[in-house]
Amino acid sequence: LIFHLKYSKLVTQDVNGWLPEYDSDTDIIAKNDKGNTFDLVEESADHSFIRGSSIDRSEDVERSDYEDESSDKDDSDVDQEIKDLQNNFEIETTTTTTSTTTTTSTTTTSTITSEAQQLAQPNTTIEKNRLYCMVPYIWSPRFLHSYHAIHATWGKRCDILRFFIDPIIGDSQVGYYNMTLASDTLAAAKNANLTLPNDVVVLHDMQRPWHSCEESDDEDKTCRNIWEKIWRAWVYVVTGKGGSTPAGSDVMVGANISEWFVKVDADTFLFPENLSRYVKARNWSYNDHHYFGHVLHHRVKDRGVPIVAGAAVFFSRATLLAAADSFQKMPMGNGNEEDDGTCGDAFTSTEEVVTAICLKEHSNIIAEPTIDSQGREEISLIEVDDIIVYNRTAMGEWWYWEGKKRYPCHDTGDCLSDLPLAFHGYKDSKLLLGLEKEFYGSVMKGEKDDSLAKRNDNKLAAYNWLNFDRTYNYFERVRAAMRVVSKEEESGSNIEIAKKLPVQGKNRLYCMVPFILAPKSMPSYEAIRNSWGKHCDTLKFFVDPIVKDDEGRFIDLRRSQNGTKMTLPKDVVVVYHIHRPWHTCESKKEGNCRNIWEKVWRSWLWIDDNGESDSSEWFVKIDADSYLFPENVKKYVVDNNMSPDDHHYFGHKLRHTEDRNLPPIVAGSAVFFSRATVKGAAAIFREFKYEEQNMSVRKCMDAHTSSEETLTALCLKQHLGIDAAHALDDLGDELIAVSPIEDSLLWNRTVDGEWWYWKNKPKTDPTTGRKVHNCCGDFPIAFHGYKDPMWFYKLEDELYGMDDLPGISDKWKKYKWHNLNETKKYFDRIMRARNARV
Repeated sequence: LIFHLKYSKLVTQDVNGWLPEYDSDTDIIAKNDKGNTFDLVEESADHSFIRGSSIDRSEDVERSDYEDESSDKDDSDVDQEIKDLQNNFEIETTTTTTSTTTTTSTTTTSTITSEAQQLAQPNTTIEKNRLYCMVPYIWSPRFLHSYHAIHATWGKRCDILRFFIDPIIGDSQVGYYNMTLASDTLAAAKNANLTLPNDVVVLHDMQRPWHSCEESDDEDKTCRNIWEKIWRAWVYVVTGKGGSTPAGSDVMVGANISEWFVKVDADTFLFPENLSRYVKARNWSYNDHHYFGHVLHHRVKDRGVPIVAGAAVFFSRATLLAAADSFQKMPMGNGNEEDDGTCGDAFTSTEEVVTAICLKEHSNIIAEPTIDSQGREEISLIEVDDIIVYNRTAMGEWWYWEGKKRYPCHDTGDCLSDLPLAFHGYKDSKLLLGLEKEFYGSVMKGEKDDSLAKRNDNKLAAYNWLNFDRTYNYFERVRAAMRVVSKEEESGSNIEIAKKLPVQGKNRLYCMVPFILAPKSMPSYEAIRNSWGKHCDTLKFFVDPIVKDDEGRFIDLRRSQNGTKMTLPKDVVVVYHIHRPWHTCESKKEGNCRNIWEKVWRSWLWIDDNGESDSSEWFVKIDADSYLFPENVKKYVVDNNMSPDDHHYFGHKLRHTEDRNLPPIVAGSAVFFSRATVKGAAAIFREFKYEEQNMSVRKCMDAHTSSEETLTALCLKQHLGIDAAHALDDLGDELIAVSPIEDSLLWNRTVDGEWWYWKNKPKTDPTTGRKVHNCCGDFPIAFHGYKDPMWFYKLEDELYGMDDLPGISDKWKKYKWHNLNETKKYFDRIMRARNARV
């Protein structure tokens, strides 16, 4: 385990117990990259490990070794930052008083009362999802920097923030003071300059001190009495009994003060606003029982219950009331005995276990995991830059993985949600400030900030995080998702709610067109935009970084020194990281070199990395010579009751690849993904490395090949267990023609024979006996093979009607279907079906 002690003065000279409320559980096993295991049970009991890491951080390199020398700070710099932190984020304080003290701050009381009245107003307009943040804490000089850091970061986004402390404050240097005694309250202020802010609750009834243990040595110990503090804090939140604030009377009590409640560790970075989004997306009510967070199962074998890890434990109002009731009724006074598997007071640090037992015994409330549809955790129990590389197969079934349902991301990494609820394990409060910059400050806003890490790749980050590239990419996805959600909320909608709506709700379609930007291809660009493209919810053209200008010059957009500026349309995305140019081949002759696979997988990755995988429910990679029917795509997913949060990969399924022991593929003319599949595929592609010489289509990896259909199918099958699905209508007729429609209408399996198109496809429906795979259904999804883009105008006019467009040639009006009778009959059938549906 690597201890991050760069900011030694900020942390403490005394490593043991540096952060008071670090949650640990029994039987914790960690592994390093050499496969060695460490039993952390005894270690965690007295906080003798700092980072909470379970992976060796390679060759004993501390975080400072990952940073540039220019960003290192000496001790004097750190001291100054502590002072700045305290000056900038000090909140109004008063001299501490007990509940019996008559002298209180009138201003403070007035402020709190006003706050309470505002928060407690009846909800007469919209559904509120206010969050009460409860932080178990120890008031000691060496811990106070984290108090200020919380106020400067996530704490200010809580609706109510309270710190719950033992009655004993101070340390061995300034002395210990019992805040239940008026004399000690005055002495603490006079002798140690220790006064309590108004958001601190002293739990006067606590029986077990934090500051002394049975061991006798020169070090301060934080005795593990967390369970007593937790249950007394929750009782106080509901009843106002057993504690007090400096103001003497805390009006911010009672379950009605908030709808949702979280017990959150002081080394956790919380995203309060995402809690509201999370519960709305699931249509949860605070009047129902919900006890949720990062669920662990390793205690089921000895305690019979899954638990919510203590990093962030969420309650609905109904669950809080049930919990407080059970805590007041449970047996008391077990002294220094550990928990025995029942709901009762005890001297124990395993507050997660006893909480779960009490809720189960009293109200049959079971822990609910905070994961998304892909199994990605909303709460990270360990620093993100560490957990981002976790691999379940490689690590084995230790406590973190034990009993969890298996998801593909468990082995691909990046198993954290794009809209997280919390990150845990940041003992160094400076890192909380760094995360604030990442998601709310200078990094998120793109502002100039000389304190940011300086890197050669020009990527902005608060720190040179470990596993930097993967951490940076994940943070980018979080930032992008938060921007999208904020924009949706500003416009009166919510992307997270949309993600959970029934399929009859939003089914937005994102149309991704791999493209080459050159004068000869621009007619196709204009034809797509003026025909089927205008029916997409999002239409974007993904191009190589090599473009050709009107003068015939090839321009590399990756190089600024070429001296040429090009203004690209807003719907064009440059896939900058493509290694294989389209414009030259080994023969050195100009041509369209077949590097399609690299462009396709990098385009999917771009969509996810830039937050656009949350902008739509359905996605299609469609060729520039395909004509698409976006409205029929939406009809298809509704008719088949398909959810965007389940994995779907569909189109025209071809099975000739099975003869080569490869999975069936979706023809590249139109390849459809659900949102869940886009995210899953991106997680796979994110691990790709450039393979310069590789041309194989038998491994899921980067390759120089045009076989994008085969490698797409292989990757999805290998990593996500997704098979290609065939887009057929209820009669078994094709909905996607892989050739021009007038040709496909004439294809006959008996006459044509078993060539690649028909190979291995079933001939009849096993239930009805009807012939299947005939062309084509009444609500087609796509026609393919129109190299001349003028045919798009012809199709648009035939099927929708189209006015003349300024600057566009009307030569398409003279085009004739070479299979006129069959084509006209089919188009009439399409129109009749559409009109009947309307």
